[in-house]
Amino acid sequence: MKQENVKEGEIKELEILEFKAGGNSYGVNINEIKEILPYRQKPTPIPNAHPYIEGMVMPRDFIIPIINLGKSLQLSNQSSSNEEMLMVTGINDLNIGFHVDKVQGIHRIFSNEIKEPGKNLSTKVKDVVTGTFERKNTVIELLDLRKLITIINPDVLNQ
Repeated sequence: MKQENVKEGEIKELEILEFKAGGNSYGVNINEIKEILPYRQKPTPIPNAHPYIEGMVMPRDFIIPIINLGKSLQLSNQSSSNEEMLMVTGINDLNIGFHVDKVQGIHRIFSNEIKEPGKNLSTKVKDVVTGTFERKNTVIELLDLRKLITIINPDVLNQ
């Protein structure tokens, strides 16, 4: 996992938000998440939208496009539960929601615990996994949400 402003060999403490999608465990740096909302409101469809976009919601005074994380990772096991959540990012000051099955919690880890992603990843979209780490006998795959966003719209983060 690439870390900005980290000298070679320097160990840094990270906070990783763990969540489930398609029965698999994933994580992202908590600094990329603006808020977590319950997935109660069915998104309004967007005509001619990318297949990974479920629609949009307006929880308050701003609109959030919703990306189905399981679909964007091309996971075969698409499950739904009563614990579904929206992870809202603030990447490049854009509010984008990721629909996930469940939010597990936050882990404090050190950068030296992160291993290079192996060949046996849960997703077919291998280049979005930046590394893995293990907690309680569970392998958690770290995702680069920016790469997922650019798969859907390559121009959105280049503005």
